[in-house]
Amino acid sequence: MTALLLVDIGNTRIKSAWCVDGCLSGWPSLPTRGDAVFAGWPTAHLDAGPQRVLVSNVAGPAIAGQLAEFVHARWNIEAEFVRPVRERCGLRTRYREPARLGVDRWLAALAAWQERDGAVCVIDIGTALTADIVTADGEHLGGLIAPGPELMRTSLTQGTADLECEAITAVPGFADNTTDAISLGCTLAVAGLLRQVRERLATQDGCADAAWYLTGGGAAPLLPLIDWPYAQVPDLVLRGLAVLAGDDA
Repeated sequence: MTALLLVDIGNTRIKSAWCVDGCLSGWPSLPTRGDAVFAGWPTAHLDAGPQRVLVSNVAGPAIAGQLAEFVHARWNIEAEFVRPVRERCGLRTRYREPARLGVDRWLAALAAWQERDGAVCVIDIGTALTADIVTADGEHLGGLIAPGPELMRTSLTQGTADLECEAITAVPGFADNTTDAISLGCTLAVAGLLRQVRERLATQDGCADAAWYLTGGGAAPLLPLIDWPYAQVPDLVLRGLAVLAGDDA
């Protein structure tokens, strides 16, 4: 039996999963910021530690250092921080500098493509919104990066006087108050972006029938505005880490 700890460190939240022989058991998410972040992990019940700890980190070196110290102190092993490469597990990227491709984007694209076994469009909606396109034969064409709806909201409320909105929510019709007006503006901006992605896919060789995968914590308010088929997979980055681990076996 092979036991792995998979960790997805995002800008806002940390997702993790215990992976035994390819089966993932998700743990509660943690906030990325703060002291002793990883003390909140439910590790006390484990009879033995993981053989490996694989990590996707986009939140910088400070939190990476916290994790590395925790893993070494708790299990006396080294955390393995994954980096994108030109080709792995059949996926090839066109990115000019693969090392500058976000590791979360790379892993999510890998997981979706392996699961679909066909062309995919992966949309990750978090602090940033990213889109990544992979052809049926495993060529990652690239994608886009834009502000996520929450980042749009905070830029408005923090950068403009007298505008208040605590969270993005779904709004039917038009807004009759400032809070809903901000929510509606942010969600429609993202919905318009997604429609532009869909139009471009229709003209891209081999991608017209790409399957859509949505992931990330900011997706929920947008779902009513997406009127084409998609799969919502919250743990796509963790699944990508599991794919890499399986390739190493």
